[in-house]
Amino acid sequence: MANIKTFLGCSLALGLGLGLGFVGGSQFTKNPSSTKNFQSASSLRGIVSSTDSYAPAVKASQGAVVNVFSEKTKVRQKNIDLFFEDLLGGEEFFPMNRAEKSLGSGVLISADGYILTNSHVVNGADKVFVALADGKEIQAQLVGIDPKTDLALLKIKGNNFPFLTFADSDAAQIGDVVLAIGNPFGIGQTVTIGIVSAKKRENLGILDYEDFIQTDAAINPGNSGGALINSKGNLIGINTAIYSKSGGYQGIGFSVPANLAQKIAQELKENGKISRAYLGVAVLGLHEEMTPVTAYYLKKGYEEGALIIKVEADSPAFKAGMKAGSLITKVNNTQITVPEQLFKVVSQTPVNNSLQIEAEVLDLESGKITKDLYSVKPVIQ
Repeated sequence: MANIKTFLGCSLALGLGLGLGFVGGSQFTKNPSSTKNFQSASSLRGIVSSTDSYAPAVKASQGAVVNVFSEKTKVRQKNIDLFFEDLLGGEEFFPMNRAEKSLGSGVLISADGYILTNSHVVNGADKVFVALADGKEIQAQLVGIDPKTDLALLKIKGNNFPFLTFADSDAAQIGDVVLAIGNPFGIGQTVTIGIVSAKKRENLGILDYEDFIQTDAAINPGNSGGALINSKGNLIGINTAIYSKSGGYQGIGFSVPANLAQKIAQELKENGKISRAYLGVAVLGLHEEMTPVTAYYLKKGYEEGALIIKVEADSPAFKAGMKAGSLITKVNNTQITVPEQLFKVVSQTPVNNSLQIEAEVLDLESGKITKDLYSVKPVIQ
């Protein structure tokens, strides 16, 4: 059975439903049990911090974590639903427009009302509302979204709001205690505890740009956009997705790291959008789809890289002479193993900087593969 990579927003139609997405990935297998070289749990207790309560960190943080409600109108297609309208007695029972609501969480990051949440919570919404910790509801302005990192920035009117301070997520260590705060299933603000299980999780196929903190703190649908804080109460990440077979918590959650979230929030605040370097190629992993070209590379022993399947006319890649069928293996001395890495390297390229791209070039007529180097200056989009 395939695992499910699940965004953590909740949607409400007739009742509370779960928004599932992105099926894929390999099965996890349990390691064989062994008693060799393992200490008992009791002998490890002295290693664990003697902190009995994280209430001070939670008390300092939970006022800055809000509930986010978005609403959009879905227009039904009358030619498809006409039969059901007649059957049920007209538009009174089967209205042309239907309001769809979704809910998630958000984090106040400034005293003047800027809020970070996930883009999938608010993208396409006609209206967005924020419920503060004291129960007050305020309509929010959508400042900007960045689907590639699944982040969005909201603004509510007012001042002197409680807010979270960004921690240096790069300094976080595997094993650090973290707490997740959010609104799972819409039941109300909830706090769970875990540790940093891994860092720099990427190539999961969830987003275009992946650099996740992995945690085992329990997060569920409705936690989208909520806070992952450290033991000091500082923001270390924005909870975004889980890895699950059931759609619910199974011990593997992913958060956008605070350093990236802070950078995205600042650019959205200043420009309302995120500008990234653009190369002008469509790429594919060698194992994503079997084609004559991918089959040939695999036959020749190639396993990694980003295969160019299309070069857009007049794009930076086109002007540099790059062609479909070439396999990108390295950019600026960074080995490219999967297409997501190519996107990440290109998107981080400073304005006016050129990329040195190394590629294996397949001649379809002769079947020969040669190595080539391209100097490409991306444009900013």
